[in-house]
Amino acid sequence: MIRIEAQRDAENATARAPKVGLPWPVLLHWSPKSPFVRKVAIVIAECGLDARIRRQRTVVERLNPDTAYMKRHPLGTIPMLELEDGAMLHDSAVICEYLTILQPAPVLLPKEGWARFEVLRLQALVDGMLDALLLWRQERIRPQEQQSAAFHTAYALKARVALDALEAEASRWPDALDLGQIAAGSALAYLDLRFSFLAWRQGRDALAAWHDRFEARPSAVANRLALD
Repeated sequence: MIRIEAQRDAENATARAPKVGLPWPVLLHWSPKSPFVRKVAIVIAECGLDARIRRQRTVVERLNPDTAYMKRHPLGTIPMLELEDGAMLHDSAVICEYLTILQPAPVLLPKEGWARFEVLRLQALVDGMLDALLLWRQERIRPQEQQSAAFHTAYALKARVALDALEAEASRWPDALDLGQIAAGSALAYLDLRFSFLAWRQGRDALAAWHDRFEARPSAVANRLALD
């Protein structure tokens, strides 16, 4: 029954797909630890494209780059999306926008107007916070004697101010899910995974309540962050 339903979902996704003249994605370079990958995976699920896109576990290490992988993607990061014509797309924001063009329903990114830029603004805020957290994590895993107290102070401040900004607007987010919210949900899950000591929910009731609802969505449940 599950297999039949998955096949039906894939056929329905194909039927809904517009003729936009763009090649279909076929493979996602993936890791269960990456919040940027999770954002893409949730968009894929929300768009009903899971059955069309295979996943390949791709290990990337900041201090040990995979030179073979870098021949295909010069930055050597994930996520990367392979298209059926052999082209590669990287950076989660670019991949997500591509997916929303291929599959415009549900409307995760409005086509025009201020609503579009509100979603892109939120995504940029959250992705910037994540970039800072990833840099902070690199500092935290260095030998203790090499770590900088000033670095920790500065990046703790960045995280706190960004989270406070999200708290201030979370109660105004629309009920309909969008790309900015998907980015936010993935970033908050990363905080739980790697920065639980920050206890980000304390004093941020609106954001915490929103995140509980987000994590209950089937697309989020199916794409939990995990260390392995």
